[in-house]
Parts: sequence; structure tokens; C-alpha cells
Amino acid sequence: MPRYADRPRWHIALDAWAVVVIGAALWQILSQLGAYQWDVIVYWWGGRAFVSGQSPYGPIPGQPVYLHFVYPPLLAAVFAPMAAFNVTATKLIWITLKAIAFWATIRIWKRATGVGTIPVPPVFFFTFAFGAAALVDFTAGNISVFEQLVLWLGFAALLAKRPWRFAIAVALVAQFKLTPVFFLGVLLVIDEKPRWGPFIGGSALFLALFGANFVLMPAQAREFLTSVQSLGERGWGDPSTLGVMQDLVDQVQGVGIPVAPAVAYILYVAVVVAVLAITVRWWRARALERRNDRLVIVLVSIAVYALIMPRMKDYSYLALFPVGWYVLAMRPFNTGSIAVFAALLPRPLPQLKLWLPGVTQAYVYAPLAGALVVWAALVGISAAQSKPPADTAA
Repeated sequence: MPRYADRPRWHIALDAWAVVVIGAALWQILSQLGAYQWDVIVYWWGGRAFVSGQSPYGPIPGQPVYLHFVYPPLLAAVFAPMAAFNVTATKLIWITLKAIAFWATIRIWKRATGVGTIPVPPVFFFTFAFGAAALVDFTAGNISVFEQLVLWLGFAALLAKRPWRFAIAVALVAQFKLTPVFFLGVLLVIDEKPRWGPFIGGSALFLALFGANFVLMPAQAREFLTSVQSLGERGWGDPSTLGVMQDLVDQVQGVGIPVAPAVAYILYVAVVVAVLAITVRWWRARALERRNDRLVIVLVSIAVYALIMPRMKDYSYLALFPVGWYVLAMRPFNTGSIAVFAALLPRPLPQLKLWLPGVTQAYVYAPLAGALVVWAALVGISAAQSKPPADTAA
């Protein structure tokens, strides 16, 4: 507390504001358990269906159509313990365990990055970073926090040169949303020589576990594929690169310019290729100079993941917290530039019903913009900036 009291007053003020926001959010979540943590109902329903020997797919009684089980069928067994409780008790247990997991994850990546403090109020950072991803996740009741805990147990093992533990962690966590299997590719670039053994072993484990769904529960596996194909979100709840391209094409069409919907996919692929090409060039340049930092490679891979995934939910940007934390410690925090940007950023005028092209994207896709900023900061660092100052603070 004495150390915290020595911080600038604006730090204390922003953290106090964040505490008020957190308190208000928790009050709403806990006082209206029937309205919030809606994803917990999906997990509870999946576990209950598994226990009763039924399919977890299809509409959930009393819930909106869009709220349905979208995970491989065998994962319903993971949620089976929830069937022992009613929905209210399940939500209370879930949010408690998530708070513990969130704290543990932060401890792990703080230790891994070696950065204990940043020039930004910490509570403010965890509350509002990347589109308030943490608040969104706790409100929705998604599994993202637990995914990040397992991933960072894996990343910590990888940084400690235990690649097989990392490969197993990735293979396991990727069973839920599949896309985290992307991180197995880090094994091929983190050291001077590719770690082919763990990469192949992790890939084989991922495929074996995922394939077991089609061997043991073929009918439900087909329902799973149908359920996944129905996912078509974009915008506020899914601020991905593909989504922003689709929205831009819609806006161009809105002013009468004939543009084929396929143009959005072409633009998306172009961005993905550009991000990957720039990242690979950065990695090769540092490899040739023999100054590749294993931690920075991990952080860059997380930022690349956020930029290229065709589906990136708002709470999924939790993955970028350690990246943003590291970047803020690495570079001077220019409050002036942020203030100017905030002051000049145009906003829509609903009162006048004026259409300002591209303006809504600045708000809807703010987490994606944050991902782009931290990625650019990392791949643009010089040798002198490759590591933030050592900090042993908790």
C-alpha cells in the first residue's frame, strides 16, 4: 500500500474509477444471475445432456436460439459435474473459480515476462484493456479465462525449455475451440532448430482426441459440425479481421458501389498474408543476428493469432493481456498522443442521422486495433528495446 500511494494521483483516480466499474458489474452479475453468465447455461446443459445420455446440440429450453452447445460432443463430459447443481449454484461456483483462475494466470505470465509493473494504473488496465475483455468474459461466463490458464501453464513450460508439456497443454486446450492449435507452430520457431518431436506429438494428440469424437459419438459429431457451421457472428461480439472486412464491404455497398461479398474474403486473406509475411521476416532477421528472444516470440505469436483468426470473440482478447502488459513496459507511455487521438476520434451523430464511413469500426473493432498496435510494437522493436526494464514486483 505505501508503494501504491506513491503513484501519481491520476493513477489512483483511474484505478478508483475501475474499482467502481468492477463493483457495479459484479453487483449486476450476482444480483441478476438469471440474466448474466449465459455461456454457463450452455456448459451446464451440455453436462446435463451427457449425464442423461442425450445430445447436447439443438435449442436449449428457455434460451435464445443463438445460445447453443458448439463444442465437440466428448467435451460435454468435461462439464458433466455441473449437472450435480442447479443453474444458480453453477454460476456462483463458476465465477468464483474463474476469479481464482484469472489471478493465477496473471501471476504466471507476470513471472514469465519478468514485468511486475507498467506505467499504466494496473486495475484500470485489467478492467478496460482490449475492449474490456475481462469484464466481457466474466459477464458472459465464457471459458476463456480457463483456456488462458492452461495456455500459460504451457507457455511457462515452453519458456523453461519443456516443449512436451507445452505441446500437451495446447493439444488439450484446443479441444474446446480448436483454433488454439495454432500455437503448436511456436515449437518450430522458438529455438534455432525446430522442435519437430513435440510439434508432431502435440499435433497427433490433438488429432487423436478430436478424432475420437467421430469414432465414439459419430452422430453427435455430425451435429457438432452443423452447429459450428451456423456460427456467423461479426461486429461488436466478434471483432475479428474477417468481420471488419465484411463490414467495410457492406458500407461500400451501402453507398451504391457494386462490390461482390467475396471481396471481403480477398481482403481478409491479403491481411493475413501480410501479417504472416512481416512476422516471418522479423523472425528471420533476428535469427540471423542470433538475438531471438524466446519470450518475445511467444508474445508475437499471440498477437498474430488475434489478428488472423477468422473468428475472434470480444472476450477472446483476454489472450492479449500479457502482450499489452509487456509492450507498455517496453515503450514510453505517451499520454499526450493518446489524449490527442481520443480528442480527435470522430463519433457517429445519431441525432442528425449522419453516416460517417468507417467511423463505427473504430469503436466496434477497438480490440482488433489494440492487437494491431501491440503486434506492430513487438515486430518493430530494436535490439535496445527488445526487453523492458527488469522488474521483480509481484
